[in-house]
Amino acid sequence: MSSRFYSLMIVLLAVLGCGGPSAKDKYDEAVQRLERAQSQLDKLRPAYDAARVTAANLVCKEIAGTTPDESASAALAGLGDVLTQSAAPAADAGKGESKEGEAAKKPAGKKGDELDKTIDNLIAQQKNVQEKQAALTAPVAKANEVMTKIKTPGTPEAKKFEEKLAAMPEAQAYDRQQKRVEKAQDEVDDAEAAMKGK
Repeated sequence: MSSRFYSLMIVLLAVLGCGGPSAKDKYDEAVQRLERAQSQLDKLRPAYDAARVTAANLVCKEIAGTTPDESASAALAGLGDVLTQSAAPAADAGKGESKEGEAAKKPAGKKGDELDKTIDNLIAQQKNVQEKQAALTAPVAKANEVMTKIKTPGTPEAKKFEEKLAAMPEAQAYDRQQKRVEKAQDEVDDAEAAMKGK
């Protein structure tokens, strides 16, 4: 009876020992979990990238009063108006010069004064255009400066950006999934080590 009992125990232990998943099976399962987690992370990436842009624009608007896109659009619209306005007087001034050129052929007493006035008017218009251009591009420069600071680690602007981003649900979901990917990678590494150890 005792030899039967030992035989039965050996068979039972062999069945139980072989019935569990092998190291290779555990490794394959861990790799599949990692692939699923990475795939889910990849799906979340576009929303996360959009959240980063939104957070940066919010911080920029708080600090500079405008975003780079808004300031650039406003500057382009204003610049077009400035150039249109300055082109009309310049064209009129050019006509005056051609009349003055005709007047130069005729002897006249005050042609030098009129030419000086025309030159002064052109210089004043050019200065006016430059001042308007500077006023229009100042918000663009300020917004770009703030965006540069947002991208520079350790600046107050970058810290404010990170706080805004961390509060956004898209960023929170992405961070949670990234932690899942890291955990799945650790499981793959452990399963690989176990498989090599056997």
